[in-house]
Amino acid sequence: MDASIPATPEEIFVTFGLPLLFGGILLYAAWVVGSFIRDAMVERNVLKHGEDAEATVLKLRDTAWRVNHRPVFELLLEVRQRGRASYQARVRKRLGPHQSVGSLGVGMRLNVKIDRNDPGKVAIVGAAMTAPAGAFVIQGMPSAGDPVKAMKDLQSLMDAGLITPEEFEAKKAQILARI
Repeated sequence: MDASIPATPEEIFVTFGLPLLFGGILLYAAWVVGSFIRDAMVERNVLKHGEDAEATVLKLRDTAWRVNHRPVFELLLEVRQRGRASYQARVRKRLGPHQSVGSLGVGMRLNVKIDRNDPGKVAIVGAAMTAPAGAFVIQGMPSAGDPVKAMKDLQSLMDAGLITPEEFEAKKAQILARI
């Protein structure tokens, strides 16, 4: 019998099965990494050239993927743009280094950008402000007579990531000075 032809099932597996198994694993890993790279490239392009819109988080699901130990979430968004009917889009989003799971949630309003040629390509810009950015500082607290409500509102702004802890402390000091 020729020594180059495998004769037993073990020899056949070592000769053909093992390389196929490792090849399949490598192809799958390349596909996963490639999908994250494609998503990042699309997101960067949409952020740079996309049109402004607003979205609401309808569903939030942890994909169980981790990139640099940070979780990747899949969000189902209801996207709204002036002059267009609202529609739903799915987005995968990795938490940033200073974000917590609490910074995303169902019902949260987001500023997004959409690809004008493919509205299904959506990139998250950040949390939507319910008031103009300077309104909080210019107009002061919502009610000068209710410091408890003002503190709760201030805390919710910080929890939503709309103000920094430093801004929180400065406004807190102003509220306490009025009491």
